[in-house]
Amino acid sequence: MRATRRSVRTAAVATGAVAALLLPAAGAFAADGPQQGGSDRSASDQTSGDQTSGDQATVDPVFWRNVDLADGSLAKVYQDAPGRFSADIYAGGSLIDTLVSTDGKPAYGENNGLHVVLRPDGTVSSWLDSTPAPKPTPKPTPKPAPKPTPKPAPKPAPKPVPKPAPRPAPHQASAKVTLPDGNTARFFPGKTWPRVEITRSNGHAVASLDLKHPTAAHHGWTYKLVDAGKHHYKLAAIDTPKQGADSWVYDFQGRLIEKYVAQKTA
Repeated sequence: MRATRRSVRTAAVATGAVAALLLPAAGAFAADGPQQGGSDRSASDQTSGDQTSGDQATVDPVFWRNVDLADGSLAKVYQDAPGRFSADIYAGGSLIDTLVSTDGKPAYGENNGLHVVLRPDGTVSSWLDSTPAPKPTPKPTPKPAPKPTPKPAPKPAPKPVPKPAPRPAPHQASAKVTLPDGNTARFFPGKTWPRVEITRSNGHAVASLDLKHPTAAHHGWTYKLVDAGKHHYKLAAIDTPKQGADSWVYDFQGRLIEKYVAQKTA
């Protein structure tokens, strides 16, 4: 920073009459400005009166204000004349620069990165050079590992369709015999519901005998289901009287157990 010191103001020796005329003007400027105080100007800069050199007059600087600067140093602002300000810059108690704002233009100064501006209205602003810290290289955001595609849940095995319970096979015939008339008898034993099915040789049904319908007739032959007691049953095949009235008796195993021959009359 340039270190410009204000030159000590000098005045030519004037006559007592000229000095007497200038004293009231200096007193009036001091009364209109801020109160003096806190100035570090030398005694030679703060004379008690105005001095002239030829026809030009000088006025003592008036302390205006103290301004704290950006780095903690101090600026003492003075009003040297109407519309003219100066500022002494102190760092560590030592004067390092003086700025003067003249002709309505601001004054600038810089020292070790401290920038100071004195404006024509006596205001002061300051700032520091700041070297931006290097930004850390951003770490690449790791991409999340792709989630494994969930395997579809195994479909439950279809429940086996229960097979319908097999129908009970029809009651098997215990025996089969050919009757004397050429028809066929099938025996179906049972303690509660025995029966006999009689069919022709070609399979056509002739009669069905059970406990409710124990008798049937067909082409001159009579068929009877006989209850012999203790769940024993018999089948009797009886011929018509015209043909002799003979009878044949079978058990449910198809055995011929009895045969009756009718007595013929002379």
